[in-house]
Amino acid sequence: MALLTAGSAAAFEGDDAPRTLFGKPVKEVAPLDEAEVARRAEAFEQMLDDRGLVRIGDQVLPESPDGGFAQPTDPVAVWTEPPHRSTIFLNFFGDTLQPGNNADLNQSPCLGGELEYPGFGGTQQQALALIQVFETQMAPYGVRIAYEERPPGHLPYAMVMMGGTPGLLGLPGGVLGVSCSPDCGDAWWRDLTFAFTASPNVGNDDAEELGTIALHEAAHAFGLGHIDGNTNVMFPFVTANSTWADSCTPYNTATGGVNCQFVHDEFCGDQALMQDTNAELLAYFGTNSVDMEPPVVEILSPEDGVELEVGASVMVEASVSDNHEGFGWKLVLPEAGQEAIAYEGETQWPLGNLPEGVYTIRVEAIDHERNEAFDEVTIYVGVEAPVASDSTGSQPPGGTAGDSTGDSLTGDGSEESGTNAIDDTAGDEGCGCRTSRGSGPASIPWMVMLLGLGALRRRRA
Repeated sequence: MALLTAGSAAAFEGDDAPRTLFGKPVKEVAPLDEAEVARRAEAFEQMLDDRGLVRIGDQVLPESPDGGFAQPTDPVAVWTEPPHRSTIFLNFFGDTLQPGNNADLNQSPCLGGELEYPGFGGTQQQALALIQVFETQMAPYGVRIAYEERPPGHLPYAMVMMGGTPGLLGLPGGVLGVSCSPDCGDAWWRDLTFAFTASPNVGNDDAEELGTIALHEAAHAFGLGHIDGNTNVMFPFVTANSTWADSCTPYNTATGGVNCQFVHDEFCGDQALMQDTNAELLAYFGTNSVDMEPPVVEILSPEDGVELEVGASVMVEASVSDNHEGFGWKLVLPEAGQEAIAYEGETQWPLGNLPEGVYTIRVEAIDHERNEAFDEVTIYVGVEAPVASDSTGSQPPGGTAGDSTGDSLTGDGSEESGTNAIDDTAGDEGCGCRTSRGSGPASIPWMVMLLGLGALRRRRA
């Protein structure tokens, strides 16, 4: 948060900090000298000017003509849709970050270029104390907290970077965390925010303070703003033992404006300039419950066993659903070693210029309880499909596709998201826009063309 009142001394960072957490290496980044901090501060301000953004306190958002936050002129009431489940990944390991809007691609709108971001400098016990803050405060809602393993790429998840200092981004020392997501109503599910756990302005070894800072920034990416009450998580000055406000509470503008006011107004009726934090969280995520029901996946086209000519094109179309919103899915082409994550809810993928061979087409889905399902078909390009045996009722080779109820994934059926070369994203600035993962269709053997045809958009801004 910005201008937080807390004790001095480095928080959980020291010369004897471990280099692994939860069995994984923690990224180290050399400290910045004063000249580099100043250079990054200048570059950050230039980036804001170039993009029409403004930093007020701990948020970076589009600027209004009066210098405050621009409020949407034609807001979409996304909270009128069913609640969606969510996962928040607390990244204690650090990584290489890029500009953009997709946490799964290590992207943040806070950045003007590539950034080597360090991991958490404290012990695993201290990290677990921060995690406890998240798990306790999010327990009433349909939100899962991940920290040991990064979630699969096709599962929509938000990410909080747990480490570093504000100077790494070019921010002043009084900023203890930052959110750059103009995401009213949690319409975009892959936000990335920062909690500067190495800031010298946080109380030494204070897990409650650090955990609250991180939770506060994640909540800005849900669309929540600052409110009064020093025991509230959304109070703009850090305090330990904070909780969510459970009634309409006045805004606090001590560190700047409040975003998403049109959303807060809907939940507080005629009580202007107030926010009901608990009501909004329930509207976005619903109440917590165990979910043992996997998604349902069905490939509608092409048909299993279809024969095509060499060089032909085919449209893959799938139907995916689940008992809770918020789930994700992807197209997998095992023989090509490629996959396309449906970041924007795509349910159609055109494949073109197919070479001779026998190919599997699979669509995999996952929900936030990590229940998984898939359907797959086999196509024959330039070769004849084998005839199924009538006596045994067996399917042709590769015919392990799920039926309309979806099959649970087993074994190594799940693919790693880091191997994609398919151009499954596109776009520019702002939440919910897409950014390119790979070098485009020419980079993959099948010349797969993802044209965004028939894309199904699920609560995306």
